[in-house]
Amino acid sequence: MRQAGQKGLFTVMANFYFEEDMGPLLPYINAVAERAELYDRPPMVRFVFKGIYCAVYPHRCIASPMESQEHVRDFVDELVAYLTSILERKDDIVPRHTVFRPGAVPQILRLLPKTNCGDCGLKTCMTFAAMVAKQQVSPSQCPHMTRPLAQTYPVLDQDGCQVSQVTLHLDGRERLPSPAEVPEIPDNAVNDPGLSEDDTGTSTRDLTARLLPEPLTPRELEVLALMGEGRTNPEISKELEISPHTVKSHVIHIFNKLGVNHRTQAVVWAARHGII
Repeated sequence: MRQAGQKGLFTVMANFYFEEDMGPLLPYINAVAERAELYDRPPMVRFVFKGIYCAVYPHRCIASPMESQEHVRDFVDELVAYLTSILERKDDIVPRHTVFRPGAVPQILRLLPKTNCGDCGLKTCMTFAAMVAKQQVSPSQCPHMTRPLAQTYPVLDQDGCQVSQVTLHLDGRERLPSPAEVPEIPDNAVNDPGLSEDDTGTSTRDLTARLLPEPLTPRELEVLALMGEGRTNPEISKELEISPHTVKSHVIHIFNKLGVNHRTQAVVWAARHGII
């Protein structure tokens, strides 16, 4: 295996290149790795290992965030040992071939009270819906959702009458993590010796934004937070007292900086990193 580390503005992203085809091992990794997600286009499995987000493809692995080149080298050894252990235990592991299919956030949002009560452990119903869609938290974390029949949840009107239903294709894991258990990028991943606490303040939002190659501006953070509440562009325009055209520009800049192409992905990123 060869390795390479690419240093961004404040973090290091690692690329690991495998000498052998890891494709046959992907379903086994999917069966045992923490928060594993198996994809088929392209073939890969995402998971969390020692707090680091990893994506294993047949011939390489991408992992981040890293603190330094030394961290990369140590992590390579640990990850190789972990994958080797899975290979050695293949005969004792039932492979999970289920391909991860994220849910539709607008459909899940219909099942929620939309009161942003916080009883689920997250700040907004939109954030909770986004994380359920990614199968990062269990729907049962919301005490206000109706109970499902199998994986089909009834959508009720204000009088408690069923008006439609939503089916969530959960992958059958015995237990999904609670919001408090979902790992976030630690503050010490902000690797800039020129910044002091006085420079950055204690805001997790500011620190997380600085993890990006091009940080989000304070206004973009405000727009992203409102997107997390399910606000439309006109509603954001009214709330922030800026023009709809300006809101649209901020949304485009947010997408470009996060490397996403729609609101759901942006909200999921923000939820993972404690911004919303």
